[in-house]
Amino acid sequence: MNEYFYDKKETFGFKKEIAGFNIYEPFYRELNLKDKGSDVWRLKYLYSRYLFYKGKGTDYIINNELDENFFSSFKNFMKENNINSEIINREAIKKLLDNVNEEFYFFVEVELPDNRENPGIFKLYDNTGNMLFSCKVRGHGQHDVETQKSQAMEDGDTPIGIYIASYESGILKNNVKDYGPGGLFRLWYPLYGYAYDIYKVNRDGILIHSGTTNEDLRRSHGCVVMHNDNVLKVQKIMIEKIKHPYIMPTKYVEFYTGIVFIKRRIP
Repeated sequence: MNEYFYDKKETFGFKKEIAGFNIYEPFYRELNLKDKGSDVWRLKYLYSRYLFYKGKGTDYIINNELDENFFSSFKNFMKENNINSEIINREAIKKLLDNVNEEFYFFVEVELPDNRENPGIFKLYDNTGNMLFSCKVRGHGQHDVETQKSQAMEDGDTPIGIYIASYESGILKNNVKDYGPGGLFRLWYPLYGYAYDIYKVNRDGILIHSGTTNEDLRRSHGCVVMHNDNVLKVQKIMIEKIKHPYIMPTKYVEFYTGIVFIKRRIP
C-alpha cells in the first residue's frame, strides 16, 4: 500500500457518512495496554466524549498511547456493557461508537497538485453535501523537494489525508498578519491517509487560514493558505448558512466539528 495515495488502512469497516462521503474510522486491530497509534488516540477521544455526556470527567491524557488509567477506565465501560475480554476488542469499540453522539457540521475538500508551486482548490460543503463555496488555495511548504518527501518534513507541504477538524472564528485569534482577518480550520488528527503515520511525530498544528492579499498566495509552514477576501466569505458562510456552533473546549474533551479531506489533484 502506498499511503501517498491516501489509501485507508485495512479497518474493521466502521464508517459514517458526511456530505455523501464515507469516512472510515481508523480501528483495525484489538487493543491492549501500551499499544500506540492513531486508533488509540481516536478511542481515547471518543471515550472522553462519552464520559462528558454522562457528566463525568476523565483521568487520562488524550494521546496515542494506551496507558493504565485509560485501560482501567475503559474496562469499566466494557463491564457495564457485559463485554468479557482481557483486551479492548472489536465488540467493545463498536459498542462505544454506537453510544457516542458525534455530529459534524461541515465537510471540506482540498485538492492540491503534486507540484505545490501551483494552486489547488478549496471546497466547503454542509453536512448534507451541498457545496457552498470554493476558491483557490495553496499548500506549499518551505522545502524545494518533491511533495511526497516534503510532506513528511517539518514545515513541509500540507500532508494529504482525512482529518478530524474544528472551525474557529476570527475572534479567537489576533494575529491578522500571519493568519488573516477571518476564521480558520484546525486539522486536529488524521483518521487515515499519508498523514496518518507522520502526524504528531514531525508534523503538527496544520491549519487552513489566510494572511495574504497576493493573488499568487504565499508559501506556508505546512498549512493551506487562501486569500484574505475568501477567508471572510468562508466565515460568513460558516456563521450564517452552516450555523456553526460556538463551542469552547473543556477540561475533559475537545470538540471536533467537521472533516477536512486533503487530497491529490490527479492530472
